[in-house]
Amino acid sequence: MKKILILATTMLLFGAVNAQSLKTVEQIKAANQKCLDKGENMYECALEYYFQADSLLNVVYKKLRQTLNAEEQLKLKTVQLQWLKKRDKYFQKVITETKKECDEGSYIFRTSVEQQEADYVIKRVIELINKL
Repeated sequence: MKKILILATTMLLFGAVNAQSLKTVEQIKAANQKCLDKGENMYECALEYYFQADSLLNVVYKKLRQTLNAEEQLKLKTVQLQWLKKRDKYFQKVITETKKECDEGSYIFRTSVEQQEADYVIKRVIELINKL
């Protein structure tokens, strides 16, 4: 339910601001940093950041897909599936490397992993925005 609420809020916010703009990405990043700067509930900040990044990725992907012909759509899908495989490998690497720095399952561990994963998704969002 929380994911749906975050997605709905994100889509409303981004619809008003122009979902495919780099300004939207900067707003997400700034909101995340502001939340983290409070020094409280940092895991929740990171988790919300990831959900917003992932939601924006879906919005931008769909918007980009609409601008393409059938052949280009198939190519985009193929590239995106390749990216998803790279993402999964990167996420595993993040977990492995973060385990070396702090205890798995700790608040710091979960926050760090979530932040790094969100940053990775944001990079993909920017790549897709630049193709629009």
